[in-house]
Amino acid sequence: MSRRTVFRAVGTAGVAAAGAGSLAACGEPAPAADEFAKAEPSSVPIADVEVGSGTIVDQTYVVAQPRQGEFFAYSSVCPHQGCQVRQVTAADITCPCHNSVFSVEDGSVLTGPAESGLTPAEVTVDGDTLTVSPAGG
Repeated sequence: MSRRTVFRAVGTAGVAAAGAGSLAACGEPAPAADEFAKAEPSSVPIADVEVGSGTIVDQTYVVAQPRQGEFFAYSSVCPHQGCQVRQVTAADITCPCHNSVFSVEDGSVLTGPAESGLTPAEVTVDGDTLTVSPAGG
């Protein structure tokens, strides 16, 4: 067997193994919602949650304000693979890992691959501050 043939075989096997690993990782479950239920409450100034957008709070929550004075909060962890959601608009929340898109209004899946929505959180207003905590917590 020539040196070129060996390198070609090793390279092909490496690419195949990397591809299989990527596909396997795509099917791994996200962190359990019961872990989120144990999260500590967090606070954020209302001014940090712009109208028509939102923010990630303490790498735990995503808080959105689609319309003036209307706030929605969820776990910031995508249920597909556990990635941190990043982009928040007045209409949706997007996960950068596989482009799952969720509704700002109820956290439901608008576009997969996620099969379930974002875990809801509770948001309360106290003066100029929002406090976010796991729903029912």
